Amino acid sequence: MKLKIHIFVLLFLCLEIHIAFAQQTTTIGKGNLQKVSVTSSSTSINGQRTLTSIGFLPNYSAASRFLSQATFGSTFNEIQNVANQGIERWLDTQLAMPNSFRTQTYVQNLHQSMVDSLNIKNGVNTYTLNNVGVSNWHFDAAWFQGCMTAPDQLRWRVAFALSEILVTSRISAFDGNPYALASYYDVLMDNAFGNYRTLLDKITYHPAMGSYLTFLNNHATDLAKQTYPDENYAREIMQLFTIGLYELNLDGSEKKDANGHLIPTYDNDDIENLAKVFTGLSWGDVTYLGASPKNTWSYTLRMKFFGLDSSDAKKNTWKTNPRIVDGHERGAKTFLGSTVDPTASRTAMQGEADIQDALNIIFNHPNVGPFISRRLIQRLVTSNPSPAFIQRVATVFNNNGSGVRGDLKAVIRAILLDPEARNCCGDDAGTFGKLREPFLRYMNLIKGLNLTASGGIYRNSMTRVYDQTSQRPLSSPSVFNFYTPDYIPNGPLKDAGKVGPEFQLLSSQTLTGYFNALNSWLINDDPIDYSVLFSGETYKPNQEPKFNTVSDYVLARNDKLPQLLDKYNLVLANGRLSTETLNTISQAIKGMPYSEDANGVPNTTEAFRRVRLAIYLIMTSPDYLINK
Repeated sequence: MKLKIHIFVLLFLCLEIHIAFAQQTTTIGKGNLQKVSVTSSSTSINGQRTLTSIGFLPNYSAASRFLSQATFGSTFNEIQNVANQGIERWLDTQLAMPNSFRTQTYVQNLHQSMVDSLNIKNGVNTYTLNNVGVSNWHFDAAWFQGCMTAPDQLRWRVAFALSEILVTSRISAFDGNPYALASYYDVLMDNAFGNYRTLLDKITYHPAMGSYLTFLNNHATDLAKQTYPDENYAREIMQLFTIGLYELNLDGSEKKDANGHLIPTYDNDDIENLAKVFTGLSWGDVTYLGASPKNTWSYTLRMKFFGLDSSDAKKNTWKTNPRIVDGHERGAKTFLGSTVDPTASRTAMQGEADIQDALNIIFNHPNVGPFISRRLIQRLVTSNPSPAFIQRVATVFNNNGSGVRGDLKAVIRAILLDPEARNCCGDDAGTFGKLREPFLRYMNLIKGLNLTASGGIYRNSMTRVYDQTSQRPLSSPSVFNFYTPDYIPNGPLKDAGKVGPEFQLLSSQTLTGYFNALNSWLINDDPIDYSVLFSGETYKPNQEPKFNTVSDYVLARNDKLPQLLDKYNLVLANGRLSTETLNTISQAIKGMPYSEDANGVPNTTEAFRRVRLAIYLIMTSPDYLINK
């Protein structure tokens, strides 16, 4: 049956047509245009936008919900701004912004300020960058500074999502080196809206990844010594970064063979052959394969390729010595059904061509589109995207409309504007959305309450959020992230055959830790973890901001409590708190002391406690913790 709709006035976005003789319901709108052609008094594309909801100005709740997916959090003014200009305009503006903050540069500036301050304090110039140590917290302070001040907030949100897919972590050989962390994070920031093929190249050649997945200084096979290439990165670039364990359809569903069995994407032979490709890479500032890092900054340089092993490269005898052992493994290497250097004609010195060919083979595998699309949807929108949602985004990954594969800018736009993400009609299945991960809750609070430093500097090591909730940027316990994308918690999700990745972080310890941390951030008015740059540094109160909720005190009175709750329901929970939840919180707040002076001015202490507890109860409610 083909329906033709002429649009002259605004149509309802979600129109259900019951076709009695077919005994079925067809939903028009909410992204469903199958078997529907649309014409209008202007152009057909505008008619289609009416059914997809693209192009309409969102109400405040819809704007808040969108910003909860696209940023770390937003104030009421930012929500109002999106509601006034529209989601697409905000999104296009953000996608056009360049990376405005260099994490590595900020770390180095902190480092230099330590050197300068110590020299001034001691009256002699004996301190240098080389003899003044830095630590992980300098990266954390740099990360927080950038996230709080940079205008390109969508880029920060997407880079954080990528950091949970293309995982490296301070829990590694480079623990304590903020330059390693900052340099890697800058790669994610720089390429968040670039091409995924370029991003694969950047992480492959980054020494933090080389060290973390142990293929840095990876040598060719030496049968005499019974040594073989390390297979760690070869395995993880396939399993975790690109194609996954099993062959996929475009909609992310797993293919099956004639016997109904899943079809593996690779086997041990594929790993072994791909590992041979990733040989010959070492630090960017050394002169031979096998050398140790030169200094702290070695982690900031792109890895250098060496075709020959350490001793022969140093002696420069590779042209005349036939017994030289290659640094890079020569010969044909077959994996994923394709062969690198099939004629085995490349020398060891030409091995970088092997690496680029291998990355091309991986990048062009049909699994990459649905695999990466699903993971990005999970990180930004919902744990259980429908097959149709995944297919729509994977189609954009495969071709951005201009014949380009892997365009992350187009992919992010497709995810955030997808009808399933923007669904105005509510969740029919009851499983849409996801548990807010602890770090996002923290940043939601920081952003929503507009934490402001009078001096423009935010010195935050984010220690408490990590200690209490086990999460912080680049602090994953393993390459599998803080949680796996297919984790299934016991209970209704398991019964429904759905996943709940973030629930893997949820335990009695992290839940009570979150409650305790939230008490410190709100009730004790201690939202950040200030730290001195060096022992004896003078405390700088303008770099330790506090929340300012004084303007809310007038809403703490019983008759104005609905306004207070409505405000933070919108800012923090996207307006999704149920009437029952709001009533429960309201009754709890009304039980607290409240008084005013003769001029109607609230008692400051009592109003402070009411406002802060209201926010605390919102952020501990199930309605808030599950972001739909």
